[in-house]
Amino acid sequence: MKFRLSPSNLVLLEDCPRCFWLHVIKKIRRPSGPVPSISIKMDSIIKRYFDRYRRKGRLPPIIEGKIRGKLASNMPKTLQHIENEHIILWGRPDEYIVTDDETIIALDHKTKSKEPDVIPSAYKLQLDVYSYLLKNNGYKTANRAYLAFYYPSESEIHKGMNIKCSVIEVETDPSRVKKLVKKATEILMGPMPEASENCEYCKWLNEVNQRIDERKKIKKTYQVKPLWLFG
Repeated sequence: MKFRLSPSNLVLLEDCPRCFWLHVIKKIRRPSGPVPSISIKMDSIIKRYFDRYRRKGRLPPIIEGKIRGKLASNMPKTLQHIENEHIILWGRPDEYIVTDDETIIALDHKTKSKEPDVIPSAYKLQLDVYSYLLKNNGYKTANRAYLAFYYPSESEIHKGMNIKCSVIEVETDPSRVKKLVKKATEILMGPMPEASENCEYCKWLNEVNQRIDERKKIKKTYQVKPLWLFG
């Protein structure tokens, strides 16, 4: 059996091997809330904005001076690599930058409410995977990537929403990905792992199961016997 793993799958693996196993093997996903529709719309607007300037052969003004290089053309929408007989790793960068020496660098768009103070570890792993996939697909690349954060600032809304952009260059570690793929293979080929101590989802499930067991014991203890048993 082959499993297609994405960056988000590896993030889940790092967070909780048991939730990862349930997600991939049993198709049981962690509970999640609805994705804000405004983020989806913003993402599509940003991508179309970049495509317009790609056709013009220049960087979009919102990132000019913040990135070295130009927008790449004719790059695949999805990168993938067959890791072993069980695992196919894939990823879908939002954008690619090509430098003067033809090095390809991944860039990912993120919409936020404000300029970020720190980069979440999940974002770093996502970029690690993109660097790893570029290298394993034969592209000249470097151990770095870009995160472009888009967030609103105070403005006269009737004149249009003012959107700012902060671009952060992130050092990537493709070797980390290889280790995680090996760990993922071992887990998926084995039984369900034990509940993770730090996983809030596993804690919640364990508590629910304990309460169900307690109710069953109480019900069994106070169960009324049929009258014919006392005859």
